[in-house]
Amino acid sequence: MSLRSFLKRQRERENLNKVSRQVNPDFEASSIAFEDQSKPVVFENVEGYPDIKMVSNIVSSRDMIADSLGVDKGDILFELSNAYDSLEKCVESDKSIKSYNNFGKPNLIDHLPILKYYSKKEDGEVKDPRYLASCMVIAKDPEDGSQNLSFHRLMYQGDNKFTIRIVPRHLYEINEKKEGDLEVAIIRGVDPRIEIAGATSGSPDMDELEYANALMDQDLELIDLDGLKIPADSEVVMKARITQEKDVEGPFVDLSETWDKERQQPVLEVDNLYMKENPYVRFLVPGKNEHKHLMGLPQEPRIYNKVRETVPTVQNVIISKGGCSWLHGVVKIKKRNEGDAKNAGMAALAGHPSMKRVVIVDEDIDPTDPQEVEWSIATRMQPHKDINFIKRAKGSSLDPSQDYKNRLMTKWIIDATIPHDKDEDFSKAKIPQVEDKDTEE
Repeated sequence: MSLRSFLKRQRERENLNKVSRQVNPDFEASSIAFEDQSKPVVFENVEGYPDIKMVSNIVSSRDMIADSLGVDKGDILFELSNAYDSLEKCVESDKSIKSYNNFGKPNLIDHLPILKYYSKKEDGEVKDPRYLASCMVIAKDPEDGSQNLSFHRLMYQGDNKFTIRIVPRHLYEINEKKEGDLEVAIIRGVDPRIEIAGATSGSPDMDELEYANALMDQDLELIDLDGLKIPADSEVVMKARITQEKDVEGPFVDLSETWDKERQQPVLEVDNLYMKENPYVRFLVPGKNEHKHLMGLPQEPRIYNKVRETVPTVQNVIISKGGCSWLHGVVKIKKRNEGDAKNAGMAALAGHPSMKRVVIVDEDIDPTDPQEVEWSIATRMQPHKDINFIKRAKGSSLDPSQDYKNRLMTKWIIDATIPHDKDEDFSKAKIPQVEDKDTEE
């Protein structure tokens, strides 16, 4: 499936917002996308770009993600986890990059909307940098030839240049191995399942495109771009180099919906821009639902597997949107013994070291429903005995409340489970079902 086929299916289901009036890509497009994140949105008339449509909100809810995976919302975690066991090589497509419009050494903003999302006034200066916030980078390890697919934000510096934010993960390691410039491919506008795979942090030897292939029922086709394998139906592709030069990156609004700091990051130069005819240009709004889901959701299988090692009766794990889809989580267990909840909480924090708070709930609670989780905390927990604090722990740099000098924080586990063998005292009362009877008037 491609992005176009996904949008077609949503259109047929009347689950697509279309904006026909002219929209300015600076601030206005992101504002409209943020107003209604319940459905995908297509901007059909982008000011300054008559041959382009812009697309957002394709993974902005768990319902939409479940639909793209072909499962119920409660089974997302298990679908993502099971795909790890079905990795297979992708097939070569008979399509070619030659079918794309090709622009060499492009002044990128002439061809692509590069959006302004937020504006910040600091020391009398307005900072409103342009970003591509929905790009996936494909790079090849120079030692073993394996490929890596990962999301990276790109701050526009003008002409064909960006600064690219690279955190110390797999792409960082690949870039460190390479002498000179690292050649990469950058893709935008693909099937949502490829985005989910690109957001997943697996082991360094895992090919994320093979993971995407598993999520797509072995239906992902690849084409060659100068030795790099890329999804055949990508709407926009850039062939680029991560250079040895560095420049400022930021400020950027991150998951916490607060401003991340400015840093020196590598400069990326685009040598060729490839675009489909009348492309659908993908964008997401930093700090909002899509950004949160793509960051948090792929962490859930890893946390689940870690908890299962300690508490085999774990039933589900959720990274909660209210906790920036990064800092807070909920773990659902079938409690067999006192202490299970605390053990599950400690394992969950170990499974996702960036997590700051985890709530443990019983099997009758839907962890995806914030109201049910809060009800569980309200009726099954006493703070003096059911909250455990882990002080002076290493956490996430995305938490603006942490001790930045020492990079330490306090983490906490909330045991919102029923005391062992006291189910009847803590369960919700149910209204008996009454059979429908025919009535005579």
